[in-house]
Amino acid sequence: MNYNKKAEEIFETLTKRKKYIGELSSNISQGESGVLLYLLNANSNVSQSELSENLGVTMPRIVAVINTLQKKELIEKNVDSTDKRKSIISITNKGKDNIIKKKKDAIKFIENVIKELDEQEIEQYIAISKKIEQISNKIEV
Repeated sequence: MNYNKKAEEIFETLTKRKKYIGELSSNISQGESGVLLYLLNANSNVSQSELSENLGVTMPRIVAVINTLQKKELIEKNVDSTDKRKSIISITNKGKDNIIKKKKDAIKFIENVIKELDEQEIEQYIAISKKIEQISNKIEV
């Protein structure tokens, strides 16, 4: 099997979709969504370095995303009381509302897509996606 050719086919199917979940009715970019989802799920304040590490994004990119989210009033950035060199990031109520709505819209979009599949295809897709996630999390780049 030519794995490179198959990888190209998969890449094409992912990039040629007419609609992308990330573009659904929102003024929040994909990178911003990742940060907001992390903050929502963390259920606590986190440092910029924690965001960078856990999201696999460089510090300069995290700083840029944080600045944008702060301007949109979706997060708050404060100086750590125990270490003045650290910034602590927390999600605002407006940020929670925005990311929860975006997540609901994305789930509705996916629901409409998978309605065209039978139950076995859906279960296969989920199983394969989970396996790909596990494998990709092991790969060192």
